Amino acid sequence: MGGKERDYIAAIINIDFESVGKWAEKRGVAYTTLPDLSQKPEVAKLVLSDILRVNSVLPERSRVAKFVILHKEFDPDEAELTRTRKLRRTYVENRFKDLIEAIYRDADSFTVQATVTYQDGTKGVTSTALNINRVGEMVPSAQG
Repeated sequence: MGGKERDYIAAIINIDFESVGKWAEKRGVAYTTLPDLSQKPEVAKLVLSDILRVNSVLPERSRVAKFVILHKEFDPDEAELTRTRKLRRTYVENRFKDLIEAIYRDADSFTVQATVTYQDGTKGVTSTALNINRVGEMVPSAQG
């Protein structure tokens, strides 16, 4: 997301927890939760390899320069997606406005808080520091 009236393109990446979880397990990458998995350096390098592949066929002005891997999956129940799983871009831009501003402010990370409901019905608040990754500063690794 981003790019409108900005100097470069930034992307907010939403990983598939099940698929990336299986990928991590095969490679011995230990994690406990989606927020934990989403911020692993190995996962950032996996995403980077796809961004570099896509960037290679885009005009320079259209290439992704920064990206953040979200700590959660987009969810229709939170109005981020339609029931047919299409992104509600305006809603997401408003919901993650502070994150988007942090990306363009050149921050290295941004902390998000989320309310969670545990199996016993109690609620709590978790905090996750989301890494703001700069494409040109990362070195991709072999993904095997």
